[in-house]
Amino acid sequence: MIGFSFFTLSYAIAFAFLISSGYHVLIPSLYRSGNIAALSFMPLFYLYVYKEVQKEGFRIKDLIHFLPVFIYFIDFFPILFFTTIEEKERLILSEIENPAVFVYFNQSRFFPPNFYTLGRTFLIMVYWIFSLRLLNKQQKLVREKKSHLSKEWILWAKTYVYGITILFLPFFALNNVVDSQLSYDLIHFTGALFILVNSLIILFFPNILYGIDLEGEPEKPKETQSNEPISGTKEIEIQNKLNEVIEVSKKYLEPGYNINDLAKDSGIPAYLLTQYINRNLGISFSDLINQHRIEECCRKISNGDHKLMTLEGLAQECGFNNRNSFITSFKRYKDATPSQYLKSLEKSFEEK
Repeated sequence: MIGFSFFTLSYAIAFAFLISSGYHVLIPSLYRSGNIAALSFMPLFYLYVYKEVQKEGFRIKDLIHFLPVFIYFIDFFPILFFTTIEEKERLILSEIENPAVFVYFNQSRFFPPNFYTLGRTFLIMVYWIFSLRLLNKQQKLVREKKSHLSKEWILWAKTYVYGITILFLPFFALNNVVDSQLSYDLIHFTGALFILVNSLIILFFPNILYGIDLEGEPEKPKETQSNEPISGTKEIEIQNKLNEVIEVSKKYLEPGYNINDLAKDSGIPAYLLTQYINRNLGISFSDLINQHRIEECCRKISNGDHKLMTLEGLAQECGFNNRNSFITSFKRYKDATPSQYLKSLEKSFEEK
């Protein structure tokens, strides 16, 4: 979803360049399509943040967020699909000299001039506020280690949200202060710079996109944990439940599976599970889960199941959230990267 958000924002900025430079007349078929992207990018980003927080996928009811896009689409449907190329060229040439007038959307059948520009700016502000509120709440939970999200992801998402202010604050700050052409160009130039910076951040730090604390789990508050030893009967119960949930059901194959999920599936309180795993097994919960994931991966490689998968696909099949955490864990438990392990395995087969 974040990819769609980046794409729609990039399209809208590119479209603004076509208008400002006058090149739009060379591609008249795109006339009035830029606002569809401009109305979409912020709802898409909000949905991305919301879905990461709630750990859920896209649902039909989420389409309500694209109601403004639908209204615009219906309003400009005749121009988008039934206006000839020659007529679009004429409309572009009549307005292209003044970008500020061009984005008044004078061809609207339902609304007065400039309605969409003002409405879009207001829409961006509303989603900006809701996104920031959601992120501030999650940041507090991350500090208390009650969230599955990572500090890096929260920092990047908040940086992204604050960066979006350059797409609506200048609209009010520069309105009626500087030349409309200059105002238009400044807003969209800073928008292009914003996209470039965030794209570079994602390029060099791809793990922030996954939001999860690299297979970690939220810790229980200290006051709920006990230093008292677990009774023998309770140990056997926990051991049986762990075997049922992990060994039999293979819940570790679910990306983002954490100690709270295990507590829910086993019916054992998270603090008791943590105590048992740490003391009796001598490892942490994340180590336990990742060891099973790596062993599952090795089984798939031995069976040849990996041949039809990419490295990312293999990682996902084994329960990892992303390629980086998969490679790191594999190297930790097997003293080799997946590709090195595969080569050594192939070599041993050849020697036999």
